[in-house]
Amino acid sequence: MRALVAALVTCAACGGGNDLAPPGVCTAAGGATPVAEPIQLVTGATSFDDLHYAPSLDKVVAAPAGAEKIFLIDPDDNTIITIADRIAPGTASADAVGALVFAVDRGGRRIEVVDVVLEALVGEEQLADTPDYIRASPMTNEVWVTFPGADRIDTFATSATPPSATKTGSIDVASPEGLAFDGAGRAYTNSGGKLVQIDVATRSIVDTWSTGCDSSHGFPQVDTALGLAVSGCGDNGGAGVVASDSGAVRSGIEAGGGPAILAYDQTLHHLYLRGDGSPTLLVIGVCSDGGLAELARVAIPENGHGAAADGNGHAWVVDPDHGGIVRIVDPFPPSS
Repeated sequence: MRALVAALVTCAACGGGNDLAPPGVCTAAGGATPVAEPIQLVTGATSFDDLHYAPSLDKVVAAPAGAEKIFLIDPDDNTIITIADRIAPGTASADAVGALVFAVDRGGRRIEVVDVVLEALVGEEQLADTPDYIRASPMTNEVWVTFPGADRIDTFATSATPPSATKTGSIDVASPEGLAFDGAGRAYTNSGGKLVQIDVATRSIVDTWSTGCDSSHGFPQVDTALGLAVSGCGDNGGAGVVASDSGAVRSGIEAGGGPAILAYDQTLHHLYLRGDGSPTLLVIGVCSDGGLAELARVAIPENGHGAAADGNGHAWVVDPDHGGIVRIVDPFPPSS
């Protein structure tokens, strides 16, 4: 039987220039041990810069740079679909709209359109600049692509017949880092240590908020039910939590290590946080006022530039040194 503990996480080790708020207090259930399970995708080492759970496929999407493959992993039984038809070696980020996967080829400066049923590349869209990350908008049948070197995010309308991505607009953002949608009309990106909120319908910046991070890294995370957004820091595995309606700072925490890599489960209200180069993933309960409780520390591969959560009790991190990813079973009940 799990014992209830009131967890107060301190920031005694905070450093690296971040000026995060205290973590606050969150009551959460402790006492269990998360289980980490490795899943090999390729033979030998590879490189990752992204990992994502695509709800339209109910699959974790992995596009290791240089592998010339896109992998779709079932979050429940770990079965793998491998798509290797003309996937470019520069492909490093992907998401799905319906049964189509849209991926960015950084080297070729293009969007690749992949049919999951055919397991084949069926379309492409040339880009003017080097893309970084791609994410699907849950409300508009679009994919958005970040271009940090060009200080903007471009939006693309998607079509299944013919399979395509057509540019529809641009949003000026200084060096956008990461991208996330809340499913309620807002998108989020990081920029220069601040969190930027964007109106999806008008493609306009609503507000820009300080989070306590000295610089930015990782994908923003959103808890729509709690009205919270989480921004990653560029050092010491830091993360700042703000109110998504006002930007009011709620809390902060640092996991140690380098740039923050983070994922979030909105069903459990759990944040998964590591600093790049640190062999530890923090499982953190998030309460309604933004207070944080460290639930567990999970041993993970030391290297790994990517994390995801599937909303069904699993967190995922990449394992480039062994050519795979790691599924972590979260045993804790929802935080409140």
